[in-house]
Amino acid sequence: MLFSGDFSAATYQNDSGSGSGQAGGSSGGASGGAVKDILADKGGDIHTITTKHTVQEVIDMLNSFKIGALVVADDDNRPVGIVSERDVVVGIGQKGKDLFADKIDTIMTANPICCAPDARVHDVMQKMTDGRFRHMPVVSEGKLCGMISIGDVVRKRLLELEYENKQMMAYMSG
Repeated sequence: MLFSGDFSAATYQNDSGSGSGQAGGSSGGASGGAVKDILADKGGDIHTITTKHTVQEVIDMLNSFKIGALVVADDDNRPVGIVSERDVVVGIGQKGKDLFADKIDTIMTANPICCAPDARVHDVMQKMTDGRFRHMPVVSEGKLCGMISIGDVVRKRLLELEYENKQMMAYMSG
């Protein structure tokens, strides 16, 4: 499935984090932009799958879209899990080729850690690093509205650091 949203002119409300494991808040202080900035830059396409699908279908979708993870969503577009290349590899190591016919809930990570669109990039980066995962669904008002990867977060943070460096150099020379 493909879920698409337009984030270029979107207004977001804070997601209070109705489930445990929600990353949010602004403890990053003045540094770091918001996740909604990353979503606006990369676009609103989110590739999702349901628990009705097989591991083989996950593999086919990951290959087809050249992505590393899929959000497992329910009929109300709420994330119920996440399945990544790593999950597939671990599953094959445990079960072999018989895994391909299994439903994805046998390998997915249930109840994934999510963030709100207004979560600070620095906080999300820290959460991903501490949890040792590379993909995070973005949820607003309980509904999936995006997906970010550690690559998206690092890219955004590098751009911020470059901007801060230029500002400091201009201040020092001016």
